[in-house]
This record gives sequence, structure tokens and C-alpha cells, in this order.
Amino acid sequence: MTRAPSRPSTARLDKIARSHIQRDPWPDFDAFDAGAYPEALRARTARQWWRRAREEYGSIHEFTQVAHALTTLRAPIGLLGSLARLITDEVRHASLCAQMAEALLPGRAPDEVFDWKPPRAPWEGPPAEGTLRWAADAVLCSCCIGETISRPLFEALATVITDPVPEAVVRQVLRDEHLHATFGWEALAWMWERLDAADREWLQGRLAKRLAGFERGCLVGGVTLESIAGQAIEVAPPGADAPPNLGHLDPKVYAMIFYATLEAEVLPRFAALGLDAERAWRERSLTPAEAAPSA
Repeated sequence: MTRAPSRPSTARLDKIARSHIQRDPWPDFDAFDAGAYPEALRARTARQWWRRAREEYGSIHEFTQVAHALTTLRAPIGLLGSLARLITDEVRHASLCAQMAEALLPGRAPDEVFDWKPPRAPWEGPPAEGTLRWAADAVLCSCCIGETISRPLFEALATVITDPVPEAVVRQVLRDEHLHATFGWEALAWMWERLDAADREWLQGRLAKRLAGFERGCLVGGVTLESIAGQAIEVAPPGADAPPNLGHLDPKVYAMIFYATLEAEVLPRFAALGLDAERAWRERSLTPAEAAPSA
């Protein structure tokens, strides 16, 4: 008697897919007193909330593309189910961040202040060939790096915010980030096992490019790696006389959290998976010719 092949083991992904999503009540945006804060502060912070909304909106498009690619590859149900949860999470996150941006500037039509065009995907859709490595690159970038780093960033943001409404928004988003990162590492491990040597080497090169892209995005406000080298991170709740914070992080703190999370978590996990994380970090700023192995 021929036995049917066993279903692939994706226990941690199955757990994500089966987790009951206990949502906190929608934040009471009507309780936010915009008039208590200077308009310049509200406008500056609103742009940051709107940027977060567009990033989350972009994730909806991106994860939907990945879901389609992995469905065509007949990925196990645990992987597809947990990815489906990620998509619904991102819909909620985009809505929360957009509504927070609007609450900061009451009485002004959103289309007069913000650009809500559908986002461009950060890469083209899955190709006819090489779908698996394309999906691995997408998950490597957005989940393994992006979601892993976003967790400590949102934790810091929740610590320094001084108003309960934007804090509630941050904490709702934060509740999902660890699951999104876990999905990334588990899904990438599943795909890595199925990539051949050529595709693994291709993904190695993509890792260097992704690290370079994140580094460019995290070094803002004139912050450089040299300017923060050797410094410790300290994110403490604001004191009674602290200026109001409606949802922004100091660029220096942002960059320091980025590098600390890379060093302590992201790069070691790539190395454990089988990628050469040290090589990718060295090659992140090299030209293709410089990065090519010598004969």
C-alpha cells in the first residue's frame, strides 16, 4: 500500500495562523484634543503617521503578491494561513496610522494634506521563473529585516509618546510585529531549504542590497554610523516637564536602535540560517564589480 506523503511540518507558522486575534477596541480618536498642541508640531508629526500608513498600505500589496507566488508553489497551509493573517493585520495598521494622521489636522481634507496614491511595489511582481527565490527575497526584506527592526522601534515610540491616543495606536500595531517577524524567519527557512545553490548565491547578493537600503532609510537627520559608534541606547518615559510627543523618534535614537537590532538579532539569525551575514554587511556598499568574488 502506497502511503500519502506527510504534510510539511510548519508548527510555528501553524500557530500564527491559528492564533485568535484579540483586537483592542478601536482608539477613541474623537478624544484626541488637537487644539492642545501647536499646529507646527501636529503637522510635522502627521507627516510621519502618514508615511507609516503608506508603508503599511504598501505591505498589503506586497504580502498579497507573496501569497499569490507561494500559492502557485503549493506552499503548506500553515505558511499561507499565517501570511493571510499578516495581510489583515496590515490593513488594520494602515487604517490606524492614517486616521491618526487625520486626527492631528482636524477640519482639513486628507487629500489637501497627504498623498494617498496606491504605492508602488518595491520590486516587480513574481517572474514566470524563479518565483521561489523572488518570494524569499521579499520575505527576507520586509519581514526578516523590516518587521524585526520595527518591533524595538515601536516599543521605543510607545515609551516616549505623551498622549494616550497615539500611544494606543502604536501599541495596537506593536502587538502584531513579533508575529510578523516570526513569520519571516520561519517562512524564509522553509524556502531556503528548497533553493538550489545558484539561487542561494543570488539571495546572498540580495541580502547585501537590502541591508544597504535599510541603512540609507534609517540614517536620517544628518546621523551617521560614525556619530553614534560606541554609544548606548536609553529610551525612558518622558518626565512631567518633557515637551509633547505625538509619535516621533529622535533620528539618533532611530539609527541606534537600527544598528543594535541588526547586530544582536538580524545578522545572527541570517548566519544561523546559512547566509553569510558578515559578507553581506561588508558588501552592502560595494559596486557589483567590487562585490564579485575574485577568480
